[in-house]
Amino acid sequence: MKKYIGGMIGAVVIIGIVIWIIFYTVNNRNNNSVFNEKSSENVEAQAIISKDLTRFYPSTSREVVRLYQRINTCLMSGKYTEEEFYKIVDQLRMLYDDELNKLNPRDAYCDSLYNEILTFKNDGKNIVITKVQLESQAEKYEVDNKKMASIVGVFVIKDKKGINRTYEKFILREDEKGNWKILGWDLTEPVEFVD
Repeated sequence: MKKYIGGMIGAVVIIGIVIWIIFYTVNNRNNNSVFNEKSSENVEAQAIISKDLTRFYPSTSREVVRLYQRINTCLMSGKYTEEEFYKIVDQLRMLYDDELNKLNPRDAYCDSLYNEILTFKNDGKNIVITKVQLESQAEKYEVDNKKMASIVGVFVIKDKKGINRTYEKFILREDEKGNWKILGWDLTEPVEFVD
């Protein structure tokens, strides 16, 4: 009788461990991907994808950076399908200068961005606010007879530890069509934003 009870307890423990492993695997599978498997109903993702940037490109350096922030906020949310991810990335790359796109081929850029988004998601981060300096605060200058602009934007990010601000200085160059394209960006010191 003791052997029977001991065997029953052992079997219950093993079954419990197997159920726990299955439960854990199923619940944590989503942390290994940023994509929704079903069709997304993310209105923001659809709005970004449907934007016709060839006909209605942002008219100022500030508007370009604002759209960049909007697209990145959508990407970091992780609420889209794999197909939508690539379409959103293509929209983002339309804001980049040709030189920046050449330095970051599409496939390598998508892989790098995917890993960044996955880390962001797994760290429990969420973009809560974005801001960009006013166009009048943008520094305008010329390099090699090309019009340039620099302007600062901020991402306010919430995570388990609290709120953090990431200030980025964007460098933009005007292309042959008169559109401001992002040439690059770097972290910078905090600046004051005029509302």
